Amino acid sequence: AAENVDLGTAANYAILTKSGISTISSSITGNIGVSPAAGTYMTGFSFTADSSAEFSRSSQVTGRAFAPTDSAPTPTILTTAVSDMETAYTNASQRNNTEGFNIGGGNIGGLTLTPG
Repeated sequence: AAENVDLGTAANYAILTKSGISTISSSITGNIGVSPAAGTYMTGFSFTADSSAEFSRSSQVTGRAFAPTDSAPTPTILTTAVSDMETAYTNASQRNNTEGFNIGGGNIGGLTLTPG
């Protein structure tokens, strides 16, 4: 069996991206975050800032939404998570794939994918 890829602090997010997240009618279970793109790059959501201003909530997200424009310590936490994501990607991209390609024929909608 293949060894899991260590996601570091990026594992704290269901979706973590450097560029943006869009939704129309889906729901997301887990935290979402963007960095260095601003929180305005999370589109299609209706966000309400938490009183701490460190994150926002949405009825479409079972979790929290984080952006680099949120109050400290969120920007630093996101920078670390994105760095961990990039390290994990580099690690994974250098491994030999013995599991095959094209999971779900490229259509992963409705699939539950496990970490690693």
